[in-house]
Amino acid sequence: MRFKEFKVKTDPLIESFGERILPFRDPDGLQIRLVVPSTEDKRVPWQTPQVNADVATKGFHNVVLTLKKAEPTAEILTDILGYRLLKQEGNNYRFINDEVDSAAIVDIIESSAQPAGINAGGTNHHIAFRVHNDEILMQYREKVLSSGLSITPKIDRDYFYSLYFREPGGVLFEIATDNPGFTRDEPLDQLGTGLRLPQQYEGSRDKIEKMLPVL
Repeated sequence: MRFKEFKVKTDPLIESFGERILPFRDPDGLQIRLVVPSTEDKRVPWQTPQVNADVATKGFHNVVLTLKKAEPTAEILTDILGYRLLKQEGNNYRFINDEVDSAAIVDIIESSAQPAGINAGGTNHHIAFRVHNDEILMQYREKVLSSGLSITPKIDRDYFYSLYFREPGGVLFEIATDNPGFTRDEPLDQLGTGLRLPQQYEGSRDKIEKMLPVL
């Protein structure tokens, strides 16, 4: 009903890995999916005065990669990032990380007919994986290098440190830390009350503020 109210384009309901899925389109036409998970999600729902806890979203469920070949990317997920193959349905492969409580699922759809993605406005730029600190981050850097892939040096993003590498299927992966966190320049109880920018973008604050939608 809310999609109709706000004129959001939806695609037909589908089912995958025993889960009901409602695909819809964002303003740029990118497909996003609402998922009813097959297992209990213990995260706190994101309630508003208009959306109660029974139907509120709880966060990311999974990411879907559409690739010409599943195996090379699957090896990166299992050998480096700690995932395991949970199940397969036709050309759809589901990988899960047992060490993570939420947003721990990566689905790969193998499709040789799918054209390569183009990096442009309205598309996904990369997929990010979270680690606790920069010590663990650098351990993953060594793993990626040992696999024969190229990876960036550690990059300071003010609020976190990150690495980037392109996996064999062409998707850009990021590994990012929790530290130092968003409380490095404002108290916890004031988070989100104002626009904070990494130092490298402070010089463009006026331009950035003019581009942002009104909340």
